[in-house]
Amino acid sequence: MNFGEKLSSILESREISQKEFAYTLNIAPSTLNGYIKNRRQPDFETLRNMALVLNVSIDFLLEHNESGSLDITAREISLVSKLRNMDKKQRDIIYDLVNIVAVRNNK
Repeated sequence: MNFGEKLSSILESREISQKEFAYTLNIAPSTLNGYIKNRRQPDFETLRNMALVLNVSIDFLLEHNESGSLDITAREISLVSKLRNMDKKQRDIIYDLVNIVAVRNNK
């Protein structure tokens, strides 16, 4: 499986649209489409961001290693994108809220 096929497969399995993923990466949808169609190659920073957002290793994206990914939904991708657009104070409030809910769920 080549890079474009692997990327397309990951997005499809997680129900993430190309448009949403491109927005999260702050790249044009046409640029992402070029990666998926293997007409373009991402620079290192974009590749790194893809791996971070998808919670996989760069090796996983580039090689034939089929293990090493965690499932993340389109909704979770959207939340990460929104969180990244907040200032530090807003993010800290969200982090605190998530920690409170997590602690209550563990009781």
